[in-house]
Amino acid sequence: MQQERQAIWLLDSSIGGLTIARAIRHRLPGLTQHYIADHAAFPYGDLSGDALVERVCDLMSRVLSAQPVDAVVIACNTASTVVLPALRERLSIPVVGVVPAIRPAAAASASGVIGVLATPGTVRSAHVATLIERFADHCRILKIGAPNLAALAEQYWLKGTLDREALTRELAPLRAPEWCSLDQLVLGCTHYPLLREAIAAQLGDHVSLIDSGDAVARRLEAVLADPGLKQGDSAGGCFYTTGGLTESAALAARIRDEGLQTGSIRASV
Repeated sequence: MQQERQAIWLLDSSIGGLTIARAIRHRLPGLTQHYIADHAAFPYGDLSGDALVERVCDLMSRVLSAQPVDAVVIACNTASTVVLPALRERLSIPVVGVVPAIRPAAAASASGVIGVLATPGTVRSAHVATLIERFADHCRILKIGAPNLAALAEQYWLKGTLDREALTRELAPLRAPEWCSLDQLVLGCTHYPLLREAIAAQLGDHVSLIDSGDAVARRLEAVLADPGLKQGDSAGGCFYTTGGLTESAALAARIRDEGLQTGSIRASV
């Protein structure tokens, strides 16, 4: 049956991918977005590659059977570096992933010194190494695998509180004297833009923070090729979780703030 609106599924291990959803909504307000927070498996970096591929492929197959859409966005850097080939082979619709914004950071750097801030699994990935080799081999690169930053971002989004001492510890390598010329920082996890202002306050105005939200939105615009998606008010959508997020009035309010339908939270998928 032909859908009245084009729609997508977005997947992340939790709520970090909502930063990608924001960028997509800004560019394509007429697109319906359904979001799944696979919080039962948060963080994805704790899973082996094979386990992550199996989980994401099975989960997306199930949700697509229940709610067909026009495209899938894997709104997680860790998952994108691991599961995209297998998921694209399994699905018959386009799958868009998140690529750390190393290319634009290298192009924008005046000093030739950039940082890549991501989860430990992402910074160790062959995918990030390939991006650096292709687009930033002329730069000095500081790679930081931050083990706790995604959890800090999650707490901030859910409760409005931030452990600033813990944030300082996560960012400590960026303040080492040998990296004083750093002028571009890639936010290589979709959770991290939730802490953009707090990170910027610690690093100073001389460091620009770059994330992948707009690039994903532009890629999705090209894939869907529907000019009508740029028109009108937000089409909304539904938020689902596999568990681990306690349903509450406060959480429902936060979800509504993200443009998803009131009362669309589910305990499981």
